Amino acid sequence: MSEPRSLQHLLDQRSDLWRGQRRPPAAVAASGRAELDAWLPDGGWPRGRLVELLPEYLGCGELELLLPLLADQTRHGQPVLLIAPPLVPCPQRLHRAGIALDRLVVVHGPDDALWAAEQALKSGVCGSIVTWHPRGRVDPRPIRRLQLAARASDAPAFVCYRAGQSPAPSLSALRLGLAPGPQLSLLRGDGPSRTLHLGRANVIELAARRRQTAPLS
Repeated sequence: MSEPRSLQHLLDQRSDLWRGQRRPPAAVAASGRAELDAWLPDGGWPRGRLVELLPEYLGCGELELLLPLLADQTRHGQPVLLIAPPLVPCPQRLHRAGIALDRLVVVHGPDDALWAAEQALKSGVCGSIVTWHPRGRVDPRPIRRLQLAARASDAPAFVCYRAGQSPAPSLSALRLGLAPGPQLSLLRGDGPSRTLHLGRANVIELAARRRQTAPLS
């Protein structure tokens, strides 16, 4: 029979309890971008918690933001789910990003997107879940169930909202605004800065390549 664990040990396993002092570091998954990890409140994408993404418009970079994480998980044999994406994911682009396509599951049917994400989290076999919220008003009840399912798993869970949708308050561990670039804004969560520009290095690199390959006059 194993020895009973101390109360302090049990408390140390909970990152969501405030005890009048700094909470212990939360479990995170590396984003695949050092600059992004340094900017995120806990040093990576939260595991077992809900992350909400609010892009200015669907397809402006929410999937691109998560590709390094998804690629790393599929390379290690973990399945990842894209649930009700509004645009058809390009398999060639996903393959170039390092995603093992045999570990990628795309679930169609926007009306059941949140239910499917909840069931996938409850299964405990997924690396990450990325779901796009259906059109219309945001009902806090399925989001709350999704949050509870995420807590019972080890997977980062992402919900992408549509432009104009208003998420229910105080449900997610992290809420990010997303503009083309991409540019991230911290809407919920304690971070070192309010905004982060991830696209500048890519713009500089592409401009340099154009100068090198320009035809001689």
